[in-house]
Parts: sequence; structure tokens; C-alpha cells
Amino acid sequence: MGFKKISLTEYLKLHKKQNPHCNITEVKKQLNQTLKDYQNGIKCTCGNDIWVIGSAFVGNSCFTCIKGESYPTDDYEIDIAMHKRTPVKGRRHIDQIDPMEINGYFDDDGYEINMDLVPKPDLCITCVHEDDPNTEIICNLTRCDDYGNGPFICHDYRNRNA
Repeated sequence: MGFKKISLTEYLKLHKKQNPHCNITEVKKQLNQTLKDYQNGIKCTCGNDIWVIGSAFVGNSCFTCIKGESYPTDDYEIDIAMHKRTPVKGRRHIDQIDPMEINGYFDDDGYEINMDLVPKPDLCITCVHEDDPNTEIICNLTRCDDYGNGPFICHDYRNRNA
């Protein structure tokens, strides 16, 4: 499922509603500082991106280190901190690879994507483009781009049974 996107303003309203006695000005200040840390590339001690909402209350750490769970299900994250959530620990950066050996897929931050770890949505199995070598690259890019962002949407989907 992944994180639920929420704007900073909406999160502050929700937080105030659930914690009526909190100092919302201080919470906003903490969230803004943590968001700034995130945007500056501050990482958890394990090497993953920090979870902005959780880090604002317990210090700069990732979701897994804060909650002890491997993947968020019903947890919120500030919408502008959602663009680079794939863990980078153990992944090669394009700058660390000999230019003659570069192949495959890389995320927007330059980290290699292992396509074996990107699940194939059920929708793909019924698509006419499934197993078509002419569309393999665009299909893989669509899966990578959409992975972890809620329900899978493919604008090139064509039902093979239609």
C-alpha cells in the first residue's frame, strides 16, 4: 500500500484534532525542520531516507527504524517528501559504475533498480503488451514509476481478451 500522501497543512489540522493540547506552532516548526533535512539529503543511520512525519517527533530516522515495520500501510507522509522513497542501501549509484558497464534501469536519483524486486501488477498479466519485446522497456518504466504510489495505473493498458 505505501504511505498516504498528505499536505503539511492537512497533516497539521489532523494532528491538532487528534492532539488538542499540543503546541501546533512547535509541531509545524519541527516538521519544517525535518522536511528541510530530508530535502538536504539527511539519511537514517541505516542509510534509508528519513520519514519526515515520524522524524519530526523522534529524530531523523526512516520508517522501519522508527516503527519496526518493513513497509507503511496506513501511515501518512508529507506529500512533497514522497518522490524518492525507494531504499538505496545496497544499491549501486550510476556514478559508481564503469560507463562501459552501465545498463538496466535507474531511478531519478541515479540508483540502480533491480527489476526482479518490482512486482508485476495483476493488470499487466491481462494486457496485450505482456511479453511483447517491443513494449518491454516502456512497460518496465511504467511499473518503476508507479511502484508504491497507490493503485497501479497504466495508460497503455489494452485487455487481451477484449
